[in-house]
Amino acid sequence: MKVARLRLQLPPWPGEDAVDAEVRCGWRDADGRWHDGGLVALSAMAGRFQARRVDVALPPGEVALASFTLPPLTGRRLHAAVLGAVEPCALQPLESLVIGVGPRGSDGTVPAAWIARDAMIRWLVLLRRHGIAPRELSLLTAFLPCPTQGWTGLQSGRWLVVRTGTGAGFIQELPDGMERDMALAACGDTPAPAVQWIDEADKVSQWSGDGWRWALPANDPSRNHAGFATWFRPAAAWGAVAAVVWITGLHVHAGQLATEGQALKRQMAARVKAAFPELPVVVNPVQQARQQKEARAGQLPQATVGNDYAALSRAAVGLLAQLPAGQVQALNYTTGELRIRWRDGAAPNTEALRMLQAQAREQGLSADPDAGALRITPAVARAEKEAQ
Repeated sequence: MKVARLRLQLPPWPGEDAVDAEVRCGWRDADGRWHDGGLVALSAMAGRFQARRVDVALPPGEVALASFTLPPLTGRRLHAAVLGAVEPCALQPLESLVIGVGPRGSDGTVPAAWIARDAMIRWLVLLRRHGIAPRELSLLTAFLPCPTQGWTGLQSGRWLVVRTGTGAGFIQELPDGMERDMALAACGDTPAPAVQWIDEADKVSQWSGDGWRWALPANDPSRNHAGFATWFRPAAAWGAVAAVVWITGLHVHAGQLATEGQALKRQMAARVKAAFPELPVVVNPVQQARQQKEARAGQLPQATVGNDYAALSRAAVGLLAQLPAGQVQALNYTTGELRIRWRDGAAPNTEALRMLQAQAREQGLSADPDAGALRITPAVARAEKEAQ
């Protein structure tokens, strides 16, 4: 069958001994209409379709997707800033990742996605074994229709894939027994925009998205074309030298930016601390200085938070908004206490935890780590308990 465009949604990795895999697919006719092809084995894909273009989307559980608010940089400076933003969010060193970067939006946010290089390579090897050789690997969000209002969402297994704009979206794990809209509350939008969910009755729509202009480069360093070795090696050597020089300069420049930014932040924090010595920790100098100034003028009442579920969940949204999408596994509420459970291996490090606790104090909350989770309670309630 000749088709204008073929889109494949990869499943979770079938195992180290995999020689084939069933993937979901959709295709577009020459007249622009999309069709759902259901599940098709990779080994049968080339015999069934002759496509002018093939798009392959990575499994939602293997790729991370986030947006970072960055200054108006361009080129190498923007790339260096994105790497600096990704590094504390990733669970692996940057050199072991494949990273894709989208265009900077009008609101100053830059979308980025990353996947372990080993995971990327094993998918490329399996795809090329069956005659599929993509130049880039897409995100499932790119296949969803771009929303005109609110968001567009799709549930893929235990993952929620949401497209929020032309080139932006996120991937959120759906805990067992939790409603989709409740799970989205952990992403930090208050209230979350209305989501148009694509369900089984309208699954053709999940292939029809357009306007997404970025992906992850499908570079496979394990491939070796012996036929080109005689001329490729000298060129590769010079290319490697140029790459080393460029990367070294990039790292130096990124280090300079990070050092200057940290120095400026320390200076601002020191000035705020000197002006308001009652502050235990300075996390956001500008905001905290404004709050303290208004408080001294009698314009800002002391923050208090109720201990019911609605009050605690609303208050916790500000904290969860600082976390990368997919870091929260579940929210559990018991009387007067909201427990945030982290995904395995995704608990914030010591510095990030200190920042969360400092921000919690600013909002009238108490945040205490507890066996792979974070326990949120009203600060007033804790003070009263300690006083008894």
